[in-house]
Amino acid sequence: MPHPRFGTAVIFLLCSLMTIGAAAKRIPPKIVPPIIADGIRYSAEGDGKDNYVVATDSRTEKQLWRVKVFHNRVHWWRGEEDVQWVFISDMKLIGNALLVRDEKNRCYSVYLKAKRVKKQQCDSIFPAQEPRR
Repeated sequence: MPHPRFGTAVIFLLCSLMTIGAAAKRIPPKIVPPIIADGIRYSAEGDGKDNYVVATDSRTEKQLWRVKVFHNRVHWWRGEEDVQWVFISDMKLIGNALLVRDEKNRCYSVYLKAKRVKKQQCDSIFPAQEPRR
């Protein structure tokens, strides 16, 4: 017959594991308002792993194009997948480029005519923000 405290220890262990899983959930990403210019709406989309800028005709609602801004690798050994996700946090239209910042303070230029993405320094583009962990 098992020791009487065995059941208590098992219950404690299960409750501890449930608490760890619950604590690993991330808060929802910040809503990034779309930018409308010359009849085109530029919006941020993504699932935390692959993040895109999508251009849509604001009159017809037809998607014109979609370009991947960055891919975020998720590793099983780093714990819960959702706490590793990274989303687009800010966008700014400057000239013929859409400047994009992610939650880790990394910046990118999306050149609208070429639909190309290039890593960019954030210093003068966006105000400083605390990186999301």
